[in-house]
Amino acid sequence: MFGLAYNYISGTLPSGIGNLINLELFEMQGNNISGNIPFEIGNLNKMKYLDLGYNELSGQIPESFGNLRLLIKLYLDSNNFRGSIPSSLKNCQILLLLNLSTNNLSGYIPPEIMGLSSLSIYLDLSRNSLIGSLPEEVGKLQNLGELRLNGNRLSQQIPSSIGSCISMEHLYVQDNFFEGPLPSIMSSMRGLQVLNVSNNQLSGQIPKFLESLNLTNLSLSYNDFEGALPTGGVFRSAISTSVVGNKKLCGGLPDFQLPKCYYKESKWTRISGIAKILISTISALVGVACILSLLYFFWFRQNKNASASSSSEDGFLHVSYHNLLKATGGFSSTNLLGMGNFGSVYRGLLDQTQSVVAIKILDLTCEGAPKSFIAECEVLRRIRHRNLVKVLTACSGFDFNGNDFKALVYEFMSNGNLDEWLHPIASQYMERKKLSLLERVNIAIDVACALDYLHHHYEMPIVHCDLKPSNVLLDDEMNGHVGDFGLARFLPEATHKLLVDQSSSVGVKGSFGYVAPEYGTGSAVSTQGDVYSFGVLVLEMFTGKRPIDDMFEDGLDLHRFTKAALADRVEKAIDPILLQEIEELEKRRIIAPEGKNKSWCSIKDCLVLMIEIGITCSFESSKERMDIYDALTKLQGMRKKLLEFIVTV
Repeated sequence: MFGLAYNYISGTLPSGIGNLINLELFEMQGNNISGNIPFEIGNLNKMKYLDLGYNELSGQIPESFGNLRLLIKLYLDSNNFRGSIPSSLKNCQILLLLNLSTNNLSGYIPPEIMGLSSLSIYLDLSRNSLIGSLPEEVGKLQNLGELRLNGNRLSQQIPSSIGSCISMEHLYVQDNFFEGPLPSIMSSMRGLQVLNVSNNQLSGQIPKFLESLNLTNLSLSYNDFEGALPTGGVFRSAISTSVVGNKKLCGGLPDFQLPKCYYKESKWTRISGIAKILISTISALVGVACILSLLYFFWFRQNKNASASSSSEDGFLHVSYHNLLKATGGFSSTNLLGMGNFGSVYRGLLDQTQSVVAIKILDLTCEGAPKSFIAECEVLRRIRHRNLVKVLTACSGFDFNGNDFKALVYEFMSNGNLDEWLHPIASQYMERKKLSLLERVNIAIDVACALDYLHHHYEMPIVHCDLKPSNVLLDDEMNGHVGDFGLARFLPEATHKLLVDQSSSVGVKGSFGYVAPEYGTGSAVSTQGDVYSFGVLVLEMFTGKRPIDDMFEDGLDLHRFTKAALADRVEKAIDPILLQEIEELEKRRIIAPEGKNKSWCSIKDCLVLMIEIGITCSFESSKERMDIYDALTKLQGMRKKLLEFIVTV
């Protein structure tokens, strides 16, 4: 057994590694190891668990991996491997898990890999540059629980053999070029819970069998599906199901805001002339009366609600001013959650879903508010991630006085925002428990995950431009969600525009204390600007001090303050609440027995690492800042170390 995961180890793997012939477990993930994997690694024929993920390894994956016939789990994800997937992996006949995601692998998926029937935990080939079709051999993965092929260049139809994957619970094939209909045989995948086929070229009608599956999340967005949207099963919820970007769809429940379906009457069903005369004679008065009543009813409603109805685009905007007025009790101050640069946020109860939501009402008298609304809609209608605040719907219309009205409706976050937890007012200080060390680490990781998705895993980089604690919202389990995309910018490759050329008149101002210094000199919008804000946020989370604290004057700022403390005694900069927690943990003996003597030392190491990450991310020069992916990797490694010493109950 050899484990040195999540450290700062650099250099290359020596060819002498092949001499460790009795090694069964090798963990080196989360370091800075570079270069090629030596061919001699194939000599480790007793290896069962091998993790080299989250490094900087490059070159091709050696064919000698096929010699590791006892291998159970293999992680080579998040490196820079290129070339094709070695077909020799077919020899690993007891492999349960294979993760080759987030590399630069190309070529076709070897049918032999899809034929590894032993795979049962998951197979992850996502975020590479794989081409061609999905091999028919996928049907042999009858024990597989999760398959990730998203973010490649796979094409042609999804093979019908996939219906044999009866144990599969999660299937991700989004962001490829699959075409044609979804195979009807997929109805046999009774265990399927999550299905994401968005951003492909799939066509035909949406299969009715999807209603009968136990799906909790279904994304069919941005394909070419047509016809009537089913109304049963997962299609009962517009939150669990996404169908935006399919312009030929119709029907469905009102929440999807699709046009009605119209069907032409067949000639052979037309009633004969005599029957028409008889029917018209009998029902003339009743029929005409009903028709006139309906016409009048719809005319009356159209005129009554013209001023309050919302506009609809791609099924996205569909609630009215009246709905939101009622949901918030007339925008009552008792439901006011907070106020921002461009408006106010209220707590509301929507009649349509009977769910509690957060409703952001734009103050359109503020300069840039309309552009902020457009920017936020543009971002939020495209992206979806567990650590981003989910937008449920939006409204763009008029109030009862004929004034422009715009609002966004979000998933409600019961624990408010991070700023309220870090700097509670007197009443909140008594009501809420304090943020623990582990909670702060988890929230920092959540925010880093969100930024990593925005910067690296969407079709083009998205820059948030206003990251700060009040824009990090916390759900009932204290998971962090990044919100407020009113200043966000898309950055198409090779077209990073200067601030003065931004299409929005708002300009990327961000918030004082969190905005990257280069923005003040007119530098281009970049993901490194978000990294700066993230660094300041991390320092604030672990020092308990705002970047605009009164103590910061005469050239001293939060970055310099923590950097100086790091060189002296880091505990001078740490939030006293955290220091008190560590002391109480030791008194209550929640520290694991095997780590008791060095618990403070180890926890202090974690605190030092957190501060180092915050400092490195908030350097004045953007070139010196680490990438958010690297920050995320170090945070995850640090959390693992922390959990080794803290026993949670």
